[in-house]
Amino acid sequence: MRALKYKTPEMGFLQASQIPILLNELDNGRNIHVRLIAEICLTTGCRWGEAENLKGEHVHNNKVTFMNTKGNKPRTIPISAELAKRLPKKQGHLFSSSLKAFRKAVERAGFELPKGQMSHVLRHTFASYFMMNGGNILVLQRILGHASIVDTMKYSHFAPEHLEDAVRLNPLAD
Repeated sequence: MRALKYKTPEMGFLQASQIPILLNELDNGRNIHVRLIAEICLTTGCRWGEAENLKGEHVHNNKVTFMNTKGNKPRTIPISAELAKRLPKKQGHLFSSSLKAFRKAVERAGFELPKGQMSHVLRHTFASYFMMNGGNILVLQRILGHASIVDTMKYSHFAPEHLEDAVRLNPLAD
């Protein structure tokens, strides 16, 4: 039997100039939670549903723990003290459903995203900037909760300088 061919979907991420535009549009909507959810996604690389379903009991000491993850393994990720201060202080679910408000803000911003990547663009944006800013691919794997490094490697092209480590780190290097 022949293997099915699978075309890897295009992976979109926001340019640095687009992020403040999106955040502004999120502020302009009526949903009071949508910006915080988006900020959690952009600062932790979590999926939209993981952020939207965050509970107060999973926020401690400037860290958030995502319990209901795709890989069924909880992940704890640090966040800034400033973001932690802005999260609702209550038990149970912190946010209301906000994906529709996010979609509307993206439309108002005029962004064209790859098909099927509406909110996932935030996760790709986090991972892309993590690598472009010198992040370690193994750390990124743990942050994103990928079971296999193969899933994480799609972001490695954002850090081509890691190949130059071969010159610096080989046993004959000065």
